[in-house]
Amino acid sequence: MNITYAALLEQVKSYQPGKYHTTRNYTNGAVTSWSPYISRGFLSPVLVMEQLKTKHNKQEWIGFMQQMAWREYFQRVWQQKGDLILQDLKSSQTNIILEQLPLPIQNANTGIHAIDNAIHQLYDTGYLHNHLRMYLSMLHSNIFKAAWLPGANWMYAHLLDHDPAANFLSWQWVAGTFSSKKYIANQDNINKYTNTKQVGTFLDTEYEYLQTSIIDDSNTIQSKHLVNWPDPLDQKFEIDVATILKNIEKKNQSKIFDINLALPNTPYCIYNSFNLDPLWHTDEEVNRILLLEPNHFEQFPVTEKVLQFIVDLAITNIPGIQIFIGNFEDLYQHIETISMSDKNITSEKNNAIIYFKEHPTTLHYKGIQEIRDWLFPEVDGYFPSFFGYWKKCERYLK
Repeated sequence: MNITYAALLEQVKSYQPGKYHTTRNYTNGAVTSWSPYISRGFLSPVLVMEQLKTKHNKQEWIGFMQQMAWREYFQRVWQQKGDLILQDLKSSQTNIILEQLPLPIQNANTGIHAIDNAIHQLYDTGYLHNHLRMYLSMLHSNIFKAAWLPGANWMYAHLLDHDPAANFLSWQWVAGTFSSKKYIANQDNINKYTNTKQVGTFLDTEYEYLQTSIIDDSNTIQSKHLVNWPDPLDQKFEIDVATILKNIEKKNQSKIFDINLALPNTPYCIYNSFNLDPLWHTDEEVNRILLLEPNHFEQFPVTEKVLQFIVDLAITNIPGIQIFIGNFEDLYQHIETISMSDKNITSEKNNAIIYFKEHPTTLHYKGIQEIRDWLFPEVDGYFPSFFGYWKKCERYLK
């Protein structure tokens, strides 16, 4: 899925948003697949909407903007709540039987064709249609009755567009911990939106029976499922972050940060997983560093495939960028060393100029913080519901 910025911009310019609102819930609907680039801070949502507004009327682009606003809403919640997005935010998840990832989901062996195919697609490509994410999380949390966080961690680790706010809060919305009720869907609903015709599954039933279709009211797995799932359902999913970072370093050795290649008396632009903006300080001479922090990836692990996607996207589109594998404090010490080595500097203080973009993952950075692009910069703070947030956003629609 690697692409140049120019090629992606051509996609944006040629996109026809008119059918998005009415077809986006269908797996063959008029979706864009731009989410990996928007989540990476590579493609600005403001630029996207400016482009769509120049060629289309409000009726055509308003549905697309509303979905973009959902992402922005989740970002605002993350800003206000921080790591609380990793906990039940509004109410506790009820009726938890499994504490880890259900094995049939991890092995793509649920028996629901559309969902199993989606899991294979996730493993192969790092992409999932939004409706399939909902189906997967509702199957995990509300049908298998598993705690939502392990499943959310598993999905996050494989997504090219991984974003803590959108991912973890969406899982909470489905599990009923960030919404008024749990989301469930039966086989008819899945067939409708995935263009399948499967019948006779454990989801092929009325809604009132869905939540006991695998594990009954006595918290026992129904015997008819034991043939397909003879092993214990509860399986732990883990990512070896240290090994992944070592492999990334080996594969990209020529781009690993070299203190001897840093430009003296020159500012630093610090990029990360959520800021790969190719236009950032583009006309200035700066040291460009892609920071991959072990501390961050220990908290939010991703697969090696996902991390290499981030690295490739940066190398392809940001000339001269170097990769620093270490925490910000380590990088700062290197920058201090370079700054102090300048013969013109006599102060013991680090005089280097460091730029970074505002984000919940950069709160510990030091330097000059710059604001990222917001569709609705005027609407900040915490809103308990998207509806309340969107009503305020509508005042600023143009």
